[in-house]
Amino acid sequence: MPGVQQRCAALVAAARARLRPTGNRVTGYLAVCAVGTLIGSSLAVGAGASGTRPRIADIGAWLASSAKGEVVHAHGLTGEVEGKAVLPDGMAGHPVSVAQDGDTTLVLDERTGRVVRIDAAQLTAEQSADYGAAGLQLVSGGAYAYVVDPAKGTVQRIDPAMTTAESPPVGVGGKPGAAVVDGDGTLWVPLPDQGTVVPFVEGRKGAAVKVAEAGHELALTLAGGRPVVTDGTTAAMTVLSARGVQGTFELGGAFAGADPADVLVPTGTDGSAVPVLAADSGDLVVVDVRSRQTTRARVPTEGHDLGAPQLLGKRVYIPDESTGSLLVYDTSLSALTEPVRVTDGAGSLELFVRDGLLWVNDPDGAAAAVIDAEGEVRRIGKYGTDAPSARKPGDEPVENSVPTGPPAAPPIPPRTDGPGATAPVSGTPSGGASGSPSPEVSGPGPTQPVPEPGAPGAPQAESRSGAIRITFAKALGATPQRYVLKGAARDQTVTPEAVGPDGPFAFEVRGGSCEEQYSFTVVAEYGGGRPDKESVPSAFARPCIAPGAPRNVTFTPAQGGHGGTVTWQPPQGENGSMTYVVNGPGGTANTTKPSYTYGNLKNRSKHGVSVMASNAAGSGAAASGWIDLTPPSQQMYIVNNTANEDPVIIRTSPLTSEGGRAGTMPGGRDDVVTVVHCKVKGTEIPWSNGEKTDVWAFHTYHDPATGKDTTGYTSDIFVNSRSNPDIWECE
Repeated sequence: MPGVQQRCAALVAAARARLRPTGNRVTGYLAVCAVGTLIGSSLAVGAGASGTRPRIADIGAWLASSAKGEVVHAHGLTGEVEGKAVLPDGMAGHPVSVAQDGDTTLVLDERTGRVVRIDAAQLTAEQSADYGAAGLQLVSGGAYAYVVDPAKGTVQRIDPAMTTAESPPVGVGGKPGAAVVDGDGTLWVPLPDQGTVVPFVEGRKGAAVKVAEAGHELALTLAGGRPVVTDGTTAAMTVLSARGVQGTFELGGAFAGADPADVLVPTGTDGSAVPVLAADSGDLVVVDVRSRQTTRARVPTEGHDLGAPQLLGKRVYIPDESTGSLLVYDTSLSALTEPVRVTDGAGSLELFVRDGLLWVNDPDGAAAAVIDAEGEVRRIGKYGTDAPSARKPGDEPVENSVPTGPPAAPPIPPRTDGPGATAPVSGTPSGGASGSPSPEVSGPGPTQPVPEPGAPGAPQAESRSGAIRITFAKALGATPQRYVLKGAARDQTVTPEAVGPDGPFAFEVRGGSCEEQYSFTVVAEYGGGRPDKESVPSAFARPCIAPGAPRNVTFTPAQGGHGGTVTWQPPQGENGSMTYVVNGPGGTANTTKPSYTYGNLKNRSKHGVSVMASNAAGSGAAASGWIDLTPPSQQMYIVNNTANEDPVIIRTSPLTSEGGRAGTMPGGRDDVVTVVHCKVKGTEIPWSNGEKTDVWAFHTYHDPATGKDTTGYTSDIFVNSRSNPDIWECE
C-alpha cells in the first residue's frame, strides 16, 4: 500500500509538471491512482469502497450559489462540480461570502451574521453560530478566523472548527475597511478615517501602523503573502510587515485627478505584482512591489461597470458587471485580448486567485469559471444535479418520486364467488407455502384497463444560429403512433416531419426571422379513433443567438489627425443584420455599418475603443482597439537657409517670450534634414522677403558630426511644415 501511494503521488506530480493542465490526462492519472488506492485499501482492510464518500480535490474552490442557498466545490483542473453542501434553512436568497483557507471553509450570511462551517468530508453545513448583525466581514487564514463589525468598529476572533467566539469583541479605534489575513494568520484591518492599519498577531491586537493622512481612501491587498496598502487619495503604495512599514513608493501621474473611491485593487494576488485600476478613466497600472517594475495601460470604460482587477500570469482580468464578462489585458502583448464571457448578461462577478488559478463566480446565478495561467477557461455549471451531496437518513433521490411511465394498474382482488373463485389460505401466500405462483385459473376474469392517451411533456426551445431546437418528453399512458410539431411559420422548415413513438424526441426548426419570436406545441397522434393530444406551448425563442465578438478592430486616422475611422469585420460566421455598439471617446454610439468615424479629438492622444455586436437575441463579447492620434513623423529639408552662415535656432518653446535655446542647425545649407513630428501655433516671425508665419515645427534634428539629437521648436519660415498635409497639428 505505501508503494502504491508513493508511485501514484509521483505520477500525479509528473503529470501536473509536464502536461498542460487541461484536466483530461491529469484527471485520468488521478483516476488510475484512486482505483489503485481503493484496491489496495480493500486488500489491506478487507472492505471495498461501499459507503465511502468521494474525496474533494485539493486543487479546487468553494463557490457560493446564494439564490439556491448552497455552496459547490469545483475541481480546478477540469471545472467539474465535485460536491455541494446545502446551507441551513433561511439562508437561501441571502447574500453570502465564503472564506476558505486550507481545509477550513466558512460561509457568512451577510444579512443575518450567521457563520456556517462546511464539512468537506460529509458535504454538510450544520455547524454554525449567529453573530446577529448585517454587514459583517468574515476572514480566515493560518488557523485563525475573525469576524469584523464595521458598524461597531470591532474585531472578534472565532473558532474556525466550531464557529463559536474565542474572545470578546475588541475595538479597533475607528471604522474598519475591508480586512485581510496573511498566511501566518495575522489580521490586517485598515482604518481609513485614521490613516492607519491595525494588525492582529496570533489573535492579539497590535500597534497601529501609520500609512496615510486621516480620511484617505485605503485598500488592502495580500500580494504574495505580503500586505500592501493602496492610498487612492495620493496614488501611493505601502508594503507592511508585522514590524511596520517595509517600503513605500509612488504610483505616478496615472491616477492624477482620479476619484479615490474609483481606484480599485484586488484583495489578494498570487505573486508580488498588484494591478491597480482607475475605474473612471481606465488607467491600469501593474506594480511589482518586490522588483518595483511597473506596467501601465488604459482600458475602455465608457459603457462598462468595472470592478477590481485580478492578475494571473501575464494577464490582468477586469470584471465588467455591465456585460457579465472579463476584460483581459495581456501585459506581454501590451494589448487587450478577447474578453471572457461569464454570464449571459449583466450580473455581479467575484474574482479570486487560489492554487495558481483564477476563479470567477456569479454568486446570484449558475455561471462560474476557472482560468489557468495560460488563459485557458473552464466553465463551471454550479446548478448541475449530478454532484454528490449529503442526504439525511431516509431521504430518497428526487428521481424516485418522478413517474417515468403510465400509472400501474391497481391490484386485482381475489374472486370469492362464481366460476374461478379462489380462497387464499390464511397466513400463507395464495401460491402455497413455498410462495410459488398459483396455477392459472380458467374462466372469465377481470381485464387490465386500457391506458388512456396522454399529452407529450412541455417542449423546451433552444435558440441556435439559424434554427430552433425543440425537445420534449414522451407522452404518458397509451403509446401514440407518432409525434408532430405545430407552430412553424411558412418560411420555416421542420426536421424531421414526424417523430416515432420511440424517439428521439426532438425537432429542429430552421429559418424564420431573428426579429421574431416563435412558440411551438407537440401533438401526439394516436389513430384508431382515439383523440390526439397536444402539449402546452413552448417558451418563445428566436432562430438566432447573440453574435460573437467583431474581428480586426483597426483605426485609420484622418488626414491631419483630430479623428479618423474605426473599422472592423463582423463576428465569425455572422451575415445577418446587426447593430454595433461602439464605446469610445465621447460615450456610446450605435451603427449598423462595420465602421464609425470620430472627429474633433486632440492630436497626440490615445483613446481606447471597443465594439460590441448585437442582434435581437442579445449582444456578444466586445472587441477592443485604440484610437491612436500620435502624429506621424516626416523627414523634411530646411528652407530659406542659404542667405548666410547663421545657425538656425531650435527653441524649447514656440513662444519667444518663454523658454530658451535647445540647440541649433547649421546655416548656409539647403540640404539639412530634420524629422518633423507636428506643427503648432506660436510667436509670429517675419522674413526678409515679406513672408511671415506664426506656425512652428516641432521636430528632432540629428547632428551627424556629434551624433546628438536635439528636439524642440523652429519657426516654420525655415521648415515650411504648413505646406505639408501629412504634418499634423500638435494638439
